Amino acid sequence: MIDLRTSLKLLPVDNIKMHESFQPTRLEKTMSAILNEKVLINPIVTTRINESDYMIIDGVHRYLSLKELGFKTVACQIVNEVDAKLNMWSHLVKAGKSLKAITDKNLIKVENEINNKRFVFKITDSKQKTLYFYLDNDKNIMNFVDAMHYVVARYDCTCFTRVSQMNKSEIDEEDVLVEFCDFNLKEINSLIFNEVHLPTGVTHFSINNRLLNLKIPLKFMESNISESDWQGFIQSTQEKLRYYPESIYFCE
Repeated sequence: MIDLRTSLKLLPVDNIKMHESFQPTRLEKTMSAILNEKVLINPIVTTRINESDYMIIDGVHRYLSLKELGFKTVACQIVNEVDAKLNMWSHLVKAGKSLKAITDKNLIKVENEINNKRFVFKITDSKQKTLYFYLDNDKNIMNFVDAMHYVVARYDCTCFTRVSQMNKSEIDEEDVLVEFCDFNLKEINSLIFNEVHLPTGVTHFSINNRLLNLKIPLKFMESNISESDWQGFIQSTQEKLRYYPESIYFCE
């Protein structure tokens, strides 16, 4: 059983780092929900990146909501790096066929994948025809980030759906599937070091032993909360934890 005394902490907001951008409309909705409910239903999920700092691997909008509301510390689950697997979302873009025509002086567009070369993104249409986009200069990871921002900016954040796996035969006639190159944690850490963010909704972490539905009252993140009160909440929550090892399907 997970020990909340070591895995659930109140962390200073200034020691929590983001690697991905956010959606303003989603931030407004998240902040409103937190204010109305007066609880943080799920803690922000983080992993340690150095002696003092932590990276958000799930919960950017929850973190920013609490920060905007003036909280100096926020409740975070701390997971080991080995318990977090980094994946990439794909974007199913509605009426996105025009994306296939995008051009940029830094991008090379080809119809066949190039062996031993890393594409930035690829776009597949309803006829399962794929275009691959490569960088003229692919030695600098920042160039990949710029190119990803370039393509994501070409479609509205409200007109795409994040998907992890999809049968390309299911793509509707006017839609396209945008798939991004893989990143590793070392590259993500370098982005954080350089204060660079990936576009919103492109990374996805599979997390072992994730804590859900803790419903942490906001009062525990206020500056005047005592350590004994926080530890009392930790103990009472620990007693109510239930572990479910089965694989599940959760409807978002």
